Amino acid sequence: YNLGIREDEVVVNDVDLPPWAKKPEDFVRINRMALESEFVSCQLHQWIDLIFGYKQRGPEAVRALNVFHYLTYEGSVNLDSITDPVLREAMEAQIQNFGQTP
Repeated sequence: YNLGIREDEVVVNDVDLPPWAKKPEDFVRINRMALESEFVSCQLHQWIDLIFGYKQRGPEAVRALNVFHYLTYEGSVNLDSITDPVLREAMEAQIQNFGQTP
């Protein structure tokens, strides 16, 4: 499998599979079965509410324990207004390394 390259341009050659997957095909097959299961189908709407819906931000997000570091939220900080280059670099690094909450 071509696993691509990391952000630092190092090629990803090998990954460790969990003990229950003896080969990559097992990993894909078992995960596909799980994701296509009746249980997941019955619960999927809850995940959608967390990621894209009313539990994404605000009081419902707090009640659902779906709250993240403030830098992950779009628009939470205006990087152009940060005059300290060290602080700006630190914030940019955190955003780049940990991503953004949709």
